[in-house]
This record gives sequence, structure tokens and C-alpha cells, in this order.
Amino acid sequence: KKKSDVYCQHVSSVLEFIYRKQKTSRIEIANATGLTPALMTAITGDLMKQDLIMETGDEISSAPGSGRKRKLLTLNPSAGYLVGIELNMRGIFFAVTDLAGQVLTKAHTTFSSYDVNNINSEIVLQLNLLLKEMDISKVFGAGIAIPGHFDYRSQKIISNNPLWKSFDLKEISVYFPFPFIVNNNVECMSLGEYLFHAENSPDKFLFYHVGHGLFCSFFHAEQLGIKANYYIGEVGHTVVDINGPLCECGKRGCLQTYISESWLVKNARFLFHQSSSSIFRSLADTAEAIDIDTVIKAYELGDPYFNTQIDLGIRLLSVSVANTLIIRDIDKIYLNSRLFRHTAFQNQLTSLIQEQLNFIPTKHDIEIEITQFDDYRGAIGACALASFAFLIKNKNFDI
Repeated sequence: KKKSDVYCQHVSSVLEFIYRKQKTSRIEIANATGLTPALMTAITGDLMKQDLIMETGDEISSAPGSGRKRKLLTLNPSAGYLVGIELNMRGIFFAVTDLAGQVLTKAHTTFSSYDVNNINSEIVLQLNLLLKEMDISKVFGAGIAIPGHFDYRSQKIISNNPLWKSFDLKEISVYFPFPFIVNNNVECMSLGEYLFHAENSPDKFLFYHVGHGLFCSFFHAEQLGIKANYYIGEVGHTVVDINGPLCECGKRGCLQTYISESWLVKNARFLFHQSSSSIFRSLADTAEAIDIDTVIKAYELGDPYFNTQIDLGIRLLSVSVANTLIIRDIDKIYLNSRLFRHTAFQNQLTSLIQEQLNFIPTKHDIEIEITQFDDYRGAIGACALASFAFLIKNKNFDI
């Protein structure tokens, strides 16, 4: 018998609450969602029949002196699998997690290992290899995290980058019996924090990612969905100096020209070619061998240009983060970058942000978390996207 849309919405609310609380009682869910005890019993009964949730064996007292115990419910992680794929400038990253976000297997492939015109067949090949030992009927769905944005009408990525021009979701999804959904990679990372690290993530937060470019996810639990305006979050193209370097977008002085990986590496390669005494001559055999780790090494060795450049970039980033808090009411800031593996950069950035926040009285003590950088964070976030779209099925999560 088909359930009504209203009943399905209630199921979504219950599942999301269990994800966020991890262990909870029926009465706690009912109090938080406003559902009647009878409806609560029906929904949790259905979810247990489907093995999506289970009783933990733990009990808590329902009221002082009553003697009654409430059984606690939790998600059943082994009920099925979630598949996540991320495309980024370092290659294609794959992850399979259980329902709670625990990674079961992962893999990646670099762009040098295949023809980028065959990106669809490469994804199909690698995903089949990853799932070979698994019961594919237990896969709830797959999320794909992309750099940029996705056009659901054409099923293609909106980007000028030739690496993604041949990507076509139709050519991939036809080979698998489960559904696919696509979203921006930083939006996926923030959803991963919300669902898979609920104990540390509030309902409203900023997730800044500094990679090839810069993007910020303005996460709000009550406004989940795939944004129609895909320029929201493109903080890398906010102008910080009208007389600054010319960005590829056509404007001058975009934030990303000061602190993104692509621009730091671009400047380092320029110095390699222009100066025979450049420190990069001792760190790399060719300009093409220079990457962000080479840039960090040059900073550590005291290269005057990059000491000035990175310090300025970090200061401008801190101002950008603080400015966001003037127009957004959030409870935590996440900062994610390979750059921030360097302890000196972490300390410098957090102290500069806190210095800026002295001008916003309500945000003096806001939590700032520099995430532990993980090459698979985007792919795991794509698993969270799959969970939200195909398991929780939140009616507010619209394409």
C-alpha cells in the first residue's frame, strides 16, 4: 500500500532526527517533531521492519520515580550502502559507506591514467570494480560531488574546464540499478558534516573550502536543497582589491587570485621560469612538477615572495569569513584546505578571524574548526547526499 505524501514527510523527519541524535527514544522524537505517540509507533515500526533503524539495547528512565524504561533507537548502519564520487583537479575519488557514513572501501584514479574524453566510461569501470564484492541490491543510491554546478536538464556540468566537458550523467547511470544525484562538492562536504558528524555540527554553519578555487557552503538545516542560483557560495570571486590581478572571470582582485591553490601554483611556476635564483629551482626539476606542497615548502624555507603572498591571502580570507558573519547568522565555521595542514597557517587564520570578530559582539566565541584534510571528504560527502536524497527523502530537498 502506497503511503501518503504527508506520512512520507513524517518518516523523513524521523529519520533525519535519528541521524542527528544518533541514539534517541520514541518519546524524544515525538516531542521534537510534534508527532502523536500513535503515529510515532507506526513510523518507527515501519522503519524497523525495513531494518533501517534498530533498538540499541540501552534504556533510559522515562520519568523520575516512574519505573518505566524507554528503549533507545538508532540507525542500522548495515542496512545498506551509499556510494559517493567526487571529481576534482586531482582526479576522481570513489567511496562506499554504510548508512552512518563509515567508509567501507575507497579508490581513486588520476586524469593522467585515462583519456578525459572517456570520463563516463572511466567512472563506470572504476565504480564496477569498487562494487564487485558487494551486494549491489543493497545500494540506496549514489551521489556525485562536482567542482562547480550541474545542469539537470542537459545532465552536464556547468564549467569551462575541458576535464569535465564530456561528463554526462545519462551515460553513467544507465549501467547501474540505483539512482544518482549530483551537487557541488563543497555543498556535499557540508552535508557530510551535518549527517555523519552530527555530534559536532550545529544546524547552521559555514563550510569554507580553499582548493583549486574558493567556495563557501552556507548550511542551514531548514533550507536544504540544490540551489537554483549556482553563483551563491562563489566567494573566490568576491573582489578584495579593485587594482589586483586579473582573474579568469574578467574581474580584477578576486579573493582566489591571492589564496587559491591554482593561483599560488601558477605564481610559483612563473617564478621558476623567470628567475634562475628562485628557491623553486632547488625544490622541483620542472615548473610542471610544482604543486601546492612545493609552495608550502618554499614558505617554510622563507621565500620572501610567498611569505608575503600567503600572509596577505590568509588576511584577506579572514576578512571575507568575518564579513560573511555580518550577513549570515551561523553557529560554527569550518575551514577545509590542504594549505591548512600547515600549523602556522592554521594559527594565523584562526587568530585573524577572531580579531575580525571582535567587531561583531554576538560572534566573539564562535567555534572555528580547521578540518583534518582528507582527499576523500568530497566523495564521503557525496554519500551523505545520496543518503539525504534516497533514504531520508526530505521533501524540502528539491532539484
